[in-house]
Amino acid sequence: MNIHKRILEWQAEHPTATWIFWIVVWAIVFLLFYWPHETI
Repeated sequence: MNIHKRILEWQAEHPTATWIFWIVVWAIVFLLFYWPHETI
């Protein structure tokens, strides 16, 4: 899994970008789960 190693190396060099990425991902997840749905 060479690509995983490259991703980990990139994340180690860019920790701020990694934090921003995960914050955005979790924000989308929470919006999808907790957005008031009218069609249930």
